[in-house]
Amino acid sequence: MNSDYIKTTSHSDLQPITHVLVLEDDSSRRTIILEEANYSIGRDPRNKIILSSKKVSRFHATLLRRTDTKNRSFSYWLLDGDLQGNRSTNGIFINEKRCLVQELKHEDTIRFGFEVQASYYVLNSVDDLALLQSGDFEKASESDSTGTEKLPAKKKAEKEKVSKQTLVISEANLESERGNLQDSEIAKLASFPELSPNPIIELDWNGNITYLNPSATNKFPELKNNTIINTHPLLLGLIDNITTHGKNNKLFVREIQIKDQIFEQYLHYLPDKKLIRSYIFDFTKRKALESQLQDSEQRYRAFISQTKEGVFLVDANSKKILEANNALADLLGYSLDEIYSLKLYDLIDLSTAVLDEQVDFILKSKKDKAVVREFVYKSKNKLPLELESNVIWISYGDQVILSFTVRPVTRNINQQTYIQEEGLYDLETGLPNRQLFLEQLKTAIANIRRQKGLLCIVFLELEILEEGKDTLGYSLRSGILDGFAKRLRTSLRGGDTVAHWESSQFVCLLPHVRSIQDVGRICSRMLEALKPPFFLENHKIHTKISIGVSLKELEEKSAETLLNQAQTALFRSKESGKNNFKFFDAQRQEKIERFLRIEKLLAHALDRNEFTLQYHPQVAIDLEKITGIEALIRWEHPDLGRITPDQFIPMAEETGLIVPMGEWVLETACRQRVAWQGSYLDDQPICVNISTQQFQQPNFVAMVKGVLEKTSLNPFFLELEIKETTLAEDNPTMVKILHELADLGVRVALDDFGTGISSIGYLRQFSFSTLKLDRPVIKKMRSNPQDKALVHAIITLSKSFDNLRIVAEGVEEKSQIEDLIKLGCQEIQGNWLTPPLVEQDMTEFLANYGYISK
Repeated sequence: MNSDYIKTTSHSDLQPITHVLVLEDDSSRRTIILEEANYSIGRDPRNKIILSSKKVSRFHATLLRRTDTKNRSFSYWLLDGDLQGNRSTNGIFINEKRCLVQELKHEDTIRFGFEVQASYYVLNSVDDLALLQSGDFEKASESDSTGTEKLPAKKKAEKEKVSKQTLVISEANLESERGNLQDSEIAKLASFPELSPNPIIELDWNGNITYLNPSATNKFPELKNNTIINTHPLLLGLIDNITTHGKNNKLFVREIQIKDQIFEQYLHYLPDKKLIRSYIFDFTKRKALESQLQDSEQRYRAFISQTKEGVFLVDANSKKILEANNALADLLGYSLDEIYSLKLYDLIDLSTAVLDEQVDFILKSKKDKAVVREFVYKSKNKLPLELESNVIWISYGDQVILSFTVRPVTRNINQQTYIQEEGLYDLETGLPNRQLFLEQLKTAIANIRRQKGLLCIVFLELEILEEGKDTLGYSLRSGILDGFAKRLRTSLRGGDTVAHWESSQFVCLLPHVRSIQDVGRICSRMLEALKPPFFLENHKIHTKISIGVSLKELEEKSAETLLNQAQTALFRSKESGKNNFKFFDAQRQEKIERFLRIEKLLAHALDRNEFTLQYHPQVAIDLEKITGIEALIRWEHPDLGRITPDQFIPMAEETGLIVPMGEWVLETACRQRVAWQGSYLDDQPICVNISTQQFQQPNFVAMVKGVLEKTSLNPFFLELEIKETTLAEDNPTMVKILHELADLGVRVALDDFGTGISSIGYLRQFSFSTLKLDRPVIKKMRSNPQDKALVHAIITLSKSFDNLRIVAEGVEEKSQIEDLIKLGCQEIQGNWLTPPLVEQDMTEFLANYGYISK
């Protein structure tokens, strides 16, 4: 072997090629043969297909293979994001249209974010892969005006017999030599991409070089000498492998190193022609770049992993967490994978509006200039954690990224001196004093007037129990106040203000409160945080807390009025026995007490069998047949009586109780549907509402299947109702769930149809059995011509879909039925016919309805 050549080679079989993805970015062009069931795509090294661009997400997209067993073929579907439902930041575009999920077709163009381009091909022969590598396949396809797959004249020319002598054509003498070529040689010339920048070599099975394209002669001039067949790295071993590979008619690939250059060589053994065709691609720059990127990534990760401070990167637009280190995970109690599934809103305890304001402020600062903030972060165990956050913003192309460096808040002597000198903070607790609080309150009131929101003042008073009062010195009392202040801070949201008012009184400002229910929860959290005893200098000190609350909504209230009302409420709290909170408004107090009691009772309602189902029929508008029955959950509490769904369903969704509650509803309804089968119903479905939280459970389809098996209900007799807002979550896994439900045989209805702007698009994307027209639209149909026109348009549109039921909800009056008949609606549901009925009454209703006999 010539000492000028250093060869490292690996020879590997490739399966017959059918599906190919060609990826291109600024640094490289890659051809990937698709064979596996799925491919994760993104810049994270754990992906099967790694993209080097900073403008793509860590887990940007997923390729899924879908097998057609009937036709013995398969296709690939491209999903935006990963299989856990997390979407990419900058999206995927197929043929320049953004999409969430789409089946790929031959010659589709794909764009991942802003920089990475790709093309997808379904090839008919193994020769086509090499043409893809050279770029001639795309040119050939583009030249076919009919849109059918067409290759260059190569295929026809290859059938002609050609001379076994080496055909060497240089770019310099190409035109002058053309007149001297035989017809077969011209055909030979036309059959290969002569202007390809990549070398192409052909050997016969005796080891003679029969063809070199200009790129091959320029790159490897020594190949003109046929005597080096046994020494040149590109030719070494090819003849020896004829016995092994000569009969396969497959493509093989190996990596060749020649001095400091690295090449990828594709080999095609052609047994009918007794030829070996070789396509060579220079991967030196790509390999070097990959190595540099890998080294850079390793250095970055090594540095970030060793620092003790929490570090994470956030997309400023979507607020998704892009990168994070182990120190942050340790601080907050999450795993790294869990952090990557979160958004900034999930980490920092601020309302969406307030956090957006903070981000806007940071983005208005100078680029790369740090903004320091103290934010309260939400740990995995729900405990608040105050962290000093050093934030800068940086940009990558069109993407703006926030870089956070966080550490626990510490107070040093210099800070305490500053606090004292400024005169705006309390030295004992480090909290704002009365003067600073009043300034912040005035600002908050001005903001709330503009935003028309809800603002809350909370006064707290700490009382040390009698047995501990006389034994406490100044240092102990100071320690209790300091400990009280720290506990109080941790129980509040980020963006809330707590100040030391005087002596043992504290005051809190809660801006941007959504409802009085939120205020009640915050006050309950305060009591829980402040209730435990304090342990100081071997003393166990018990305390009691009184809390008074005042609220400002749309009515005009001054800062002084709000404070006076909160102090009055504090006095009432002290009178009633302490360790409680009182609202200044008695009606609000009654409302919040009922709310908190219901929230507490809800946790045990399912175990205590306090839930029941009522059934509401859907009927054909001519009143000749029941077309379905909706199951509705009801709660009858022994003491509070009937609790309406609008009171407890939102609570169940917030606490996660909606999942077991929903499973109970599904199983109970399915059992009742089985009981009615034959005697009272034939093919009418039982309809069950499914919340967004239920629908997004990883085991949702398995749960539905398990309930059907447990109750022995035919899947065709079950219809699941999902709201349009559920689909608006834009979660790619929802497509998979809907397909799995369809495969199971379960019907799916789209509830509250017509409330959102994307309604019509859902009909094109998914196969629904029923559309339920939104109750408010039906109610306003007679008085509002636009709503009436909307109903008419939906009914007309629905007729273009096969087997699609339209059910008008909330029909209360005969006049509504008359209007619906004119508009062509076939089915209704509402109290005009009957209100929801308990099981026994519904059974009697079915028996007496007159169209089905027992």
